[in-house]
Amino acid sequence: MTAARTGGLVGRARNLLWERRLGISTRGWMPIDFPDSVHYATMNYSTIWSVLEHLRLRAGDVFVDIGSGRGRVLCCAGRLRVSRVLGVEVSADLCRQARTNAERMRGRRTPITVVASPAQCFDYSAATAVYLFDPFGATTLTAVLAKVRRDRRGRQVRFAYANPTHTEVFDRQGWLEPTARWDRADTGGEHTIHFYRSVRP
Repeated sequence: MTAARTGGLVGRARNLLWERRLGISTRGWMPIDFPDSVHYATMNYSTIWSVLEHLRLRAGDVFVDIGSGRGRVLCCAGRLRVSRVLGVEVSADLCRQARTNAERMRGRRTPITVVASPAQCFDYSAATAVYLFDPFGATTLTAVLAKVRRDRRGRQVRFAYANPTHTEVFDRQGWLEPTARWDRADTGGEHTIHFYRSVRP
């Protein structure tokens, strides 16, 4: 058995253990029937915990997961002591599942709210930390970043962009600067992740 195969089996086993520990069900793959959207998929819990740690979330932070799916990342963030955890998801079915997971999860320390909305229409005025797992194409990403910029009102916002298919969109944003770039080796061979923060006015 190859090392990659062994690593994949170990990762899936650890994910299952976390699902049982949290009392939630977020696994699987699901197409999203909405223009410019990418299918729903999940990231390993080990990578999620590393991302949340890198974002250095604190008590005053409002964490937003754009394209929150069934709520795996939301439930992880909800175990931290932050101000609020918000999910933005265009699929009504995935929103329903995420709310169910948020309600029944074990160890929640922070309120979790899931909003059914196109990401470019959401109000980001409270956001201080934003997570995206490649939820849509360049057109929507451009519109979403423009909305975050308008809504932030001078507040600094940090971003984690996982599986960064459209880094050129982030790199065109003069109001953002890169802070770290993890390649697949940094995440156990899973996903590349880029981190950004807004430039203070």
